[in-house]
Amino acid sequence: MKLFGAWGGSYNSVVGVGDITGDGRPDLVSRDTSGNLHRNSGDGKGSFGARVKIASGWGAYKSLS
Repeated sequence: MKLFGAWGGSYNSVVGVGDITGDGRPDLVSRDTSGNLHRNSGDGKGSFGARVKIASGWGAYKSLS
C-alpha cells in the first residue's frame, strides 16, 4: 500500500506515534537526515498536515525511536 508519493526522501525515520498534539487525531514524527525531528499532524480525514520542526534529534522522544 502506498502511503506517500514524492515524500520522505530526506527522512531516515518515520514513526506513527498516535496523538501527540492532544487533538484526538493520530500524528507522525519523522527525522530528517540532518537529525531534526518534525511532526505532521493528522487532519482526521486520513491525511497529514505540513511538517513542523519540533526538536533536533530524538532527545525527549527516545521512546519513539
